[in-house]
Amino acid sequence: MNRFLTTVLVLAGAAPLHAAQLKTATWSRQVTDEQRIEVDVGYGAGELTLRPGESGLLYRARFDYDETFMVPTAEYEGGRLEIGLESAKQRRFGFGRSTDSSLDLWLAGDVPMDLSLDFGAGTADLDLSGLRLRSLEVNTGASESEIRVGEVNPERMRSATVNVGAAELTFVGIGNLNAERIEIKAGLGSVTLGLDGEWPADAQISVGMGLGSLRIRIPAALGVEVRRDNVLAAVDMDGFVRSGSDYRSRNWETAARRVRLDISAALGSIDIDWIR
Repeated sequence: MNRFLTTVLVLAGAAPLHAAQLKTATWSRQVTDEQRIEVDVGYGAGELTLRPGESGLLYRARFDYDETFMVPTAEYEGGRLEIGLESAKQRRFGFGRSTDSSLDLWLAGDVPMDLSLDFGAGTADLDLSGLRLRSLEVNTGASESEIRVGEVNPERMRSATVNVGAAELTFVGIGNLNAERIEIKAGLGSVTLGLDGEWPADAQISVGMGLGSLRIRIPAALGVEVRRDNVLAAVDMDGFVRSGSDYRSRNWETAARRVRLDISAALGSIDIDWIR
């Protein structure tokens, strides 16, 4: 899937003060004969929320934005939706200079989709429960983001990727993604991963951490094998037994579902908690 591109608009010199010209725009579209869709969301700064929409609705979006810098856009053609903010002058998708904006987005819960989201600075609250996800890609910058998956994805997902910069990320219900492979990369900040959920099938998770704190919460019934590569932080492997160069949970042989977890290049703190 082609990634939806965001472009940073850099202005030289000090920006003059202005009175915010806040506007509201709402768009929506009904489901027709779509068998699947691609959704690319590009959003520079502000508050972003994403939710499953009501039956029969392909998407609904509400923008609150500063028209001095940005204008909202939603383009749909051939099963592909591109939605986000454009520079008011350049008419190109990108980051605005105002952080007063917000986007509330509802997506189809009854149409399989490939979802790609690029988010810059601010806060993101993403509830993926009830979406039929074939693939997922989330890219965030200096943001505080929470991703929740409250019920099992009915589509077997090929891959899910989450990249965060200098950010705080909480990602829970990972076992409900129904993904073969999950990759999470973080540069600087704090990351909390909840491996709770139904786990319809075994999976592989890779976590690459730069500088910061990583907390992984594991259900007691899940079998987990941990491989540590270039990990400089101390890791408490309570509940695991050594198996060659790796570690396996004590229930590895008897667990109904198993997850292989690769942790690499972590400098900071790593905590693994068992949950009931």
